[in-house]
Amino acid sequence: MGDPNTALWTLIVVVSWCFIPLHSLLYQGAVRQIPQSLYEAAMLDGAGTVRQFFSITLPQIKYTFATDSTLMIVGSLTYFDLVYVMTAGGPGNATRILPLDMYLKGFKSYDMGGASVVGVIILVMGIAISLLLNKLSGSDKMESQMEGV
Repeated sequence: MGDPNTALWTLIVVVSWCFIPLHSLLYQGAVRQIPQSLYEAAMLDGAGTVRQFFSITLPQIKYTFATDSTLMIVGSLTYFDLVYVMTAGGPGNATRILPLDMYLKGFKSYDMGGASVVGVIILVMGIAISLLLNKLSGSDKMESQMEGV
């Protein structure tokens, strides 16, 4: 944590360790909702496990992937507490992220205008990334992936 070259990577590992279980549960729930009849039909047609994964599993969880990607990216824009507790932006400014910068500007430097600007930048980035992911995934026209619906 004291080396500027490794401090950010250490924070990335710790944050990943905190959120991997949540995202794993999201994907596990999505995969469990895929009807087994799709896999049985694919096996009867001679599809192997790799073909089943790319032809059945991935298309069935594409909306979960879009939602989870949005949660990860927008969540990373607002992540503050662990970074502040572990490094407070140091060593130097190696781990100074936007939410931490907003806090330091507003409550340490008493520059509420600058902190508001950083907050608006975070908001605009979050909305833009969310809309872009929504558009790229095609989830703006979400239809049911369930069998027979």
